[in-house]
Amino acid sequence: MRTSIKELLDNYQVRKSFKQKQKFIKWLKKHLDEHDYKLDEQHYKKGRGRNLIVGNPETAEIILTAHYDTPPNALFPMSIIVGSIPMYILGQIFIFFPIILVLWLLQRAVSAFFGDLGIWSEMMPFFWSEISLWALIVLFLWFFQMIMGFANRKNANDNTSGVAVLLSLLEDLPRERRSIVCFVFFDEEEKGLVGSKFFNKSYHEKIRSKPVINFDCVAHGQHLMFITRKEFKESRFYEILAEVTAGKALIKEAKKYVYPSDQLVFKKSVGVAALNKMPVVGYYLSRLHSRFDREFNVDNIAELNLLMVAFIEKIAGKS
Repeated sequence: MRTSIKELLDNYQVRKSFKQKQKFIKWLKKHLDEHDYKLDEQHYKKGRGRNLIVGNPETAEIILTAHYDTPPNALFPMSIIVGSIPMYILGQIFIFFPIILVLWLLQRAVSAFFGDLGIWSEMMPFFWSEISLWALIVLFLWFFQMIMGFANRKNANDNTSGVAVLLSLLEDLPRERRSIVCFVFFDEEEKGLVGSKFFNKSYHEKIRSKPVINFDCVAHGQHLMFITRKEFKESRFYEILAEVTAGKALIKEAKKYVYPSDQLVFKKSVGVAALNKMPVVGYYLSRLHSRFDREFNVDNIAELNLLMVAFIEKIAGKS
């Protein structure tokens, strides 16, 4: 494992609060300065949101991205099925099962406790009416924690892995190829793709014809998958990507494989993920937004680094 990625995992894996992000940005600026890069901050929300840009999005031929913010702890590990829309929706429904189980057990416990207490059994209608209110309160608190709550302390895959891919590329890209690529670390992906939407709005006219390749959750999974949107598939870049990834990664269409990340903001884009696979369910991500997000396969990072360097070299050769 290269030194920069080890330091990222050891010291900067939590990037949720403003202070945590500021600590990471300070380290990233210093690291990039050592490699003769300049890091620009794109501020929004009165400076509370910050996209980190390396390179010039207006003159670069391709844009490589990853979100650097990390999520709250969802209390229960989350999984995402990356497949058709029905399968994706089914996977989202499964997210609610743990909290539904907790609410059901709560009702059972109240029934068991008050059911054998004589006079208290006469008050059961009251408690049954109240249990619905408590269930709603618990559900609300769970939603709040999932979106705005305390930070998840382990984020090896989501999305320290994507940041690691950009770091390795920034370190290994030949100096004469640097002008071809713009690297963007998006903020607030976990809050609804906020940073990528702001970036797209700011540069839309200049970048709408350029491919955007986004890396999100690429370190825990045996199958590297590039999920392409229609405009990317119809571009010259698709043939180059297919050539460099042949036998090394899967290429699928976004209309058949739903993957929610920052690439959805851009029309000519690709989402990259590392997925596991099981019968019936198909490809999936797991252990997200929980203390179990610890798996980090450095071979995935190295492979993506090699593929992207080859991709950039071929673009340079055909420019």
